[in-house]
Amino acid sequence: MKYKYDFSETQTASLFTVIVSVLIILDVFYAATLNIYIVFIIGILISAMILNRYYEKNVMKHLRVEIINDEVRHYKGETGVLKIRIAQNGIMPVLSAEMTVTAGNDIKFNNDQALKIRQQTETTAVFTVLPKRETVIEIPYKASRRGVSYIVDSRISVPRIFGFGSMDLRQTGPAKHEIMIYPDKFAVHNEPIKFKIAQGVFKNNESLYNDPLLTLGNREYMEIDSFRDINWKQSARMGELQSKIYEKTTYTEWLILINLRSESVFAPPENIERIFEKLSFLTGEIAKEDITYSMIANMKTFDEGSYFRIDELNGLRSYRPVLEALAKIKTVTFTIAFERFLNHVRLYEKVPSHIIFTGETDALIDRELEYFLRKGITIYQLNDNGLERYGGNSGKLKAVGG
Repeated sequence: MKYKYDFSETQTASLFTVIVSVLIILDVFYAATLNIYIVFIIGILISAMILNRYYEKNVMKHLRVEIINDEVRHYKGETGVLKIRIAQNGIMPVLSAEMTVTAGNDIKFNNDQALKIRQQTETTAVFTVLPKRETVIEIPYKASRRGVSYIVDSRISVPRIFGFGSMDLRQTGPAKHEIMIYPDKFAVHNEPIKFKIAQGVFKNNESLYNDPLLTLGNREYMEIDSFRDINWKQSARMGELQSKIYEKTTYTEWLILINLRSESVFAPPENIERIFEKLSFLTGEIAKEDITYSMIANMKTFDEGSYFRIDELNGLRSYRPVLEALAKIKTVTFTIAFERFLNHVRLYEKVPSHIIFTGETDALIDRELEYFLRKGITIYQLNDNGLERYGGNSGKLKAVGG
C-alpha cells in the first residue's frame, strides 16, 4: 500500500514561527536586547522546527505498509481478522500513530465508525513502530453479506514528535486485497432441500440426447428446432429449411440459469440472497455427484452479447470457483428479461440434460420453458419453496423438494 503526505501546517506552529521571526527581526535590525531566557526559548523553538522538518522529510522514506492476508474467503456470518504489517526500515520512530481503514460494507468491523449512508465500514487502530522494527495491526470483522469487500481507503496520522499536530498520510491507488464472502450454504432454510436430496433427487442422471457429431440425415425444419440444427446447404438445395437428424447418445450435463430480475421491473427479486444461499448448497451437492454443469445469469457483461457465466464444472474441485462466482454476481446491474434470456439459451447454448432455473414464472417464461420440455429436458425450479420439478404446458410445478 502506497501513501502520499498531505502537508498542512498547524495554527500553533504557524503562530510560533511568526513570534520567533518577529523577535529575530527586533534583535537584528532594531538592536533590541532580548532576555537570555527568551533567547534560550527561541533557540529551542528553532531547533524543534529544524528537527521537525527533518523528521517529516525522512520518516516516510522507509515506512512500509502491507496487508498480510491479501486474499480471504468466508461464508456469510463468519468472523475474521484483517492483518496489516507496518515496518519502519529507517531510523525515525513512529509513535502513537492512528490508522483509519475504510472497506465496503460486505464486511463490518467490530468497532465500526462509518455512517450507514456511506455503505462502508470504517475503524481506527493505534500503533507504534520503532526504527528497524515492524508491528502488525489486527482488525477484527464479521462477514455480514454476500459479495466482495475491498479496502477502499486508508489514512495514517503520525504525530510530529518535534513539533505540533500530526502528519496526514493518505493512501494512493488501490490496495491489493479482497475479502470474498460466499453465500451461506449452512442457512436453516436449506435443511428441507438437504433432506429431499438425501432421498435421491439427483440420482436420475441419464437421458437420451442428440450427438451433433453423428448426423444420420435431414428432415423438414420444425419450430422447436434450434438454428444450430439447420443444414443450410441442404436447405438451399431443397428450397426450404432442413434440419439435421442426429444419432442419439446418453450423457448428463446440467445448466443452472439465474434470474436476477424481478417480475416486470429491473430491480432484483426480494428473495435473491436466499436464492444464492440455496444455490450455494445445491451446487455443492451436484459437485458431490460428479455431475458436469454450467451456470449462467441474465446479467450482461462488458463483452458484447455475453452474460455472466462459468462453464463445464465437475467434481468437488470445481466448487470453489462456483462459490466465487456466486459472491461476485451483482444484483443491481444491467440485466435482460428472463424470457429473452431463455430464448438466447435455446438458440446459442449447448443442450443440457437438466436445467435448474431460479425465480418465479409468467406466461412468457412458461412459453420459453415449454421448448426445453418438448426436447425431453428435465427442468427444476428453485424458489423459496426449495427445489421443485417444473412441467406441463401451464407451467405448474410438481414438487420433488421442499
